[in-house]
Amino acid sequence: MSAASISIQETIDLLEGQFAKFAEGFTSGMYALWLGSAISRERVVGLDGVLAKLLEGLRQRVENTATCPHFKALSRILDLAELSQEQRTQIDFSTPLEKDLQKIIIDRLWTKYSKVLGTEVEGKPQLDYLLWDVLDFKNTFASQHADAEHLAIGMLVLEGVVSDIATANWDALLEAAMDELGHTSAPYTVAVTGDDLKGPKGEAVLYKFHGCARRAIEDEPKYRPLLVAREAAINQWMANPAFEKIRVQLGALLQRTRTIMIGMSAQDSNIQLLFGNKGWKWDDEPSPIIFSAQELSEGQKSILEGAYPADYEANRNSICDNAKFPAYAKAILLALLLYVLGQKLELLTLKVSSEGLDTAAKEALAQGIRAIRNKAAEGGDSDRYEMARTIARVIGRHAEQFFAGRSESGARPYVAIHSKAPHLMSADKQIEYSGQIEAAVALGAIGLEVQEKKWSLSIDDPSANTSGTLKVSGPGASARVFFASTDDRINGLIKSGAFSPDDADVVVLCSGSVTQGKQRSPRAPMRDGRPEPRYLGMEDILKDSVSLGDFRHRFTGEVGL
Repeated sequence: MSAASISIQETIDLLEGQFAKFAEGFTSGMYALWLGSAISRERVVGLDGVLAKLLEGLRQRVENTATCPHFKALSRILDLAELSQEQRTQIDFSTPLEKDLQKIIIDRLWTKYSKVLGTEVEGKPQLDYLLWDVLDFKNTFASQHADAEHLAIGMLVLEGVVSDIATANWDALLEAAMDELGHTSAPYTVAVTGDDLKGPKGEAVLYKFHGCARRAIEDEPKYRPLLVAREAAINQWMANPAFEKIRVQLGALLQRTRTIMIGMSAQDSNIQLLFGNKGWKWDDEPSPIIFSAQELSEGQKSILEGAYPADYEANRNSICDNAKFPAYAKAILLALLLYVLGQKLELLTLKVSSEGLDTAAKEALAQGIRAIRNKAAEGGDSDRYEMARTIARVIGRHAEQFFAGRSESGARPYVAIHSKAPHLMSADKQIEYSGQIEAAVALGAIGLEVQEKKWSLSIDDPSANTSGTLKVSGPGASARVFFASTDDRINGLIKSGAFSPDDADVVVLCSGSVTQGKQRSPRAPMRDGRPEPRYLGMEDILKDSVSLGDFRHRFTGEVGL
């Protein structure tokens, strides 16, 4: 098992085992996300793609191999790659680089990207000429299609466990993810300069301390000069007056909040300097600094040495081991998302008030929640982007049906289980009146049947208005399972076309009581002999149950699979 190959379920196992303290801290909102380019590599041009495009862009501009400024600049960049004489002679400036040679060059320039982008071209007054013109910045960084990482982060923000994000990335993929989740009204406070923090507050602050592509494109005079890529700009960042307020804010963030760094090698000197001693102890629990990494980079080790200057030398092996979480971006973020969602649903099951369900029964229902969570994890590794989209769409579909009694076609906006972290959610009295407790108990009951392999789960297309929250199959039948907070919401679902009173494959789990007209035995046939939808009133089932076994018998009997 490695950080590159680890499954989502294996990552959850780490969160519940070796990294349980970290998971508890993260779920309580104790960590800020620090994000690097690796989380965006499959959606925008990554560093390797930037270097490849830059080399080809310069080559295409070469007019001669003697006096041409573009040739001279390209030659200086190739010098940084330290090619052998034989390799240099293989380069024909009239044709694109041969692929194997291009890979060698890019690999050698990887840790020197800021020197590469800082290469000046004679006759071009702009110091960012390579970045803005040769790389065709406006088109190269205009992609806005979020990936699994960005969607997972968006949901974690909406669930209230992430409130601060710092990133060296220019792209707008985090913002695009919020758009896809149905939250377009500025859920992020995007801050490139300190003045950006003076406006309305979003769900989270997104510190783009190396600049923002979207803003540079939309407001070039103000934000293009704030794109940090060249070595000189990185080295001067700590003293650049334009970033003074952001430096202060990030310094305060590092003092008050722990760090989980994902997709960031931390090779830039300004990032390493930011993390200088902020008062944390390396053996504090949960760990003050965690890296999503198999092995730590030299930049990440420099961060740890700066963070714990008095203790690093004598304890560096333990410090480095404690700071490594061996899972890369998609696995750790999706695992954290499932873990947080599971924690909230478990909390709801533990709040159920029923004389027949003691503490052990409630813990068993919480285990049912974990069984469903783990099924979701097992099914997500083949296409993690699709998994993130499905989680968002299923929860959005469920929320619209449960709270509003509507079921419109298309992807529905994501609605958090609760907008606050679990420890704050637990104190919210409105939960007791929302119907969510009874819905979570029903979900836990389904999970227990799945855990014992009596039922199985699948998902319909969550963009279809006829899709329920889940599809449950038993030995004799399968059913679309809908959740409704009240009896009136059932009527709304019928009116909106989610299902028909004649549909035989429908189970509706109502948190309250169901009116007499909808109550029936699942085994009682209609006059034509066909079964009809089953409407279950969870309030009544819980009130009548005298034990967990009795509750499960009543529940499964009325579901009728």
